[in-house]
Amino acid sequence: MPTVPLLVRPLRLAGPGDQRLVTGPLAEAPGWRFARTADEGASFTSPCRTTVFTSSGPPETLGAWSVHGYTPSGAQPLWRAVFGPGTPAEITGAFTAVLVDGLRSGHRDYLLGGPHHLDCTPASVLADRGWQPDPGPKGFHDQVAPDGTALYRHRVGHQSDEAEIAGLVPPSWSMIAGDPQRPSWRADFTIGVPFYPLVHAALAFSSPEPVERALGSIPARHLPHVTARRAPAPASTWQPHARTPQGPAVPPAALPVLGGARRR
Repeated sequence: MPTVPLLVRPLRLAGPGDQRLVTGPLAEAPGWRFARTADEGASFTSPCRTTVFTSSGPPETLGAWSVHGYTPSGAQPLWRAVFGPGTPAEITGAFTAVLVDGLRSGHRDYLLGGPHHLDCTPASVLADRGWQPDPGPKGFHDQVAPDGTALYRHRVGHQSDEAEIAGLVPPSWSMIAGDPQRPSWRADFTIGVPFYPLVHAALAFSSPEPVERALGSIPARHLPHVTARRAPAPASTWQPHARTPQGPAVPPAALPVLGGARRR
């Protein structure tokens, strides 16, 4: 059945998933402004107006998010991150959650010496998980997933920051799932993107842990490359109502709500 819940791995091939993993940290962050875009997507703007998240509305663009960083005045673009259609929400959400949290401290909590600093880079994360270096096209250096289904691409050499932000030249970093010439999805990051959310996105991109998906939501061309098993049924929280000798049913007590030197 298309709606049967499955535990699927690798995450990068599991499909776009639940977009609330992206919108949740934005909707709950104090002071962020929400608006609808012209195509009925969503737009979230930080209280300091330095960061804007925008999604696209039509169903065929599920998983598409753009993130723009601006100067404190909000007038000058500084960097851009684009998560293309089909990007798993867990990857975009990993980037989003730590960036939203980091803005509260002006990024200090995630930089060297901060309580949430991670002493790693996207390249070192992937190397530690067995991703192999590959020369890639001229002007790029790639790291390829052990199963060959994805790569992390780093552009080498200098180019104009303004041209890169405008999309006139290739981005500094890309996460690409599937055939690089016809990717299933890709996420692109320009120079200037805060490095710590990029590290967290790389951790999700290369994650070996399974994620829950309905069978019908896994892209058909990914099916030969994923492993899946039926998700265990959730534990029942039903309790019989206690009854007093004279009175009606007494509701049970409320249950608790159950719920992851710089090298590039």
